[in-house]
Amino acid sequence: MSHDEIQDLLEGYVDETLDRATRRQVEAHLAGCEECRTILDGVPPVGLGDGAAAWDERGMRRAVRRSMLRVAADALLLLFVGWLAAWMISLLIVQPFILNRGDRAVAATIATVDAAIMLNPGVTVEGYSYRSGMAARFTEVDLALPVGGAMKSLGTIASRIGLFGFGEVEGGRLFPYLYDAPDRGEGEERLEAVGAGTVATVDLWFEPRLDPSAAQAIVDSEAADVSVVWAGFEVAGEEGSNLAPSGVLGYGTCGSFPITISDAAGSSGGGSGTALGGPSSITSAVDETRRAIGSLVEHPDLLAGMGASVDDASAALTRLERPQVAQLVVTGPTPEVIRFIDEAKPDAVSVIEFDFIDWSQRPCGGGL
Repeated sequence: MSHDEIQDLLEGYVDETLDRATRRQVEAHLAGCEECRTILDGVPPVGLGDGAAAWDERGMRRAVRRSMLRVAADALLLLFVGWLAAWMISLLIVQPFILNRGDRAVAATIATVDAAIMLNPGVTVEGYSYRSGMAARFTEVDLALPVGGAMKSLGTIASRIGLFGFGEVEGGRLFPYLYDAPDRGEGEERLEAVGAGTVATVDLWFEPRLDPSAAQAIVDSEAADVSVVWAGFEVAGEEGSNLAPSGVLGYGTCGSFPITISDAAGSSGGGSGTALGGPSSITSAVDETRRAIGSLVEHPDLLAGMGASVDDASAALTRLERPQVAQLVVTGPTPEVIRFIDEAKPDAVSVIEFDFIDWSQRPCGGGL
């Protein structure tokens, strides 16, 4: 049997499909033919005379590695192109025309700041930031409590507005500092026990409610050297509402509020510039509370994200047509706070915070 005939039978020899006699002939040929043994081992022989390049095992492995690297590079390139396309779609379409339609993304940032102040007696905002994702916008607000001339940090709250809704960031709480003093009605005794050498921030409750002008007259009477940092107004009955669980919403009364929101197309998809003015009196606190609730009425999806409705907000605005002061939060030297309480005659006093510092600088500006 010829050399070429043996080569044609090698596949059958490997598959064990040859009859016994033919198999013996192939084995006899392999014993003396190095070329056929090389073919049988799976490596093409050198110099077959057809001009084909020679291959060895190492070269085969290099070729496979190069192919795998090309596939990986192509996959990474496709991922990058996909991310870039998604980012461009977000920047040019999702952010300006869907997420921020009607300036709702800007309104969500303002609502987060407003709600933090309205719902939390005495709270002020030290700063805020926002960032835009592919299909959402996140706002973080840093809260603080004036205690004498200092500010006690209360942490950060965060909100998220997406394509379909508004609310707290996953894993966090939108309003972590809902003040519920355990000593309501016993605060004056605590103040007298602490005495001089400290400053205090207290929450004063009034029943019957005060007219804003009467409350402002008490503040301006100079009967005591304290600063009023927050004023709360009755917006619901004793049962409260979804918008105001305590039945009271308010705003800070401690000077200007340095927050200006001016959105550029590249960061949040457009939007108008909006300045939040800080009230410096109880009357202007009423105006800020009205403004904050009114902006929520214009964005029902923000109200829904807070667990409230347009009806809740509208009812609050109706109550504010004839505002009544339900709470005042004041801070100052503890003896001066006691003097102010004697002048204002609140129905109940709750101590929010004490500190052992000097009353050298008022939180609303100006020294002694």
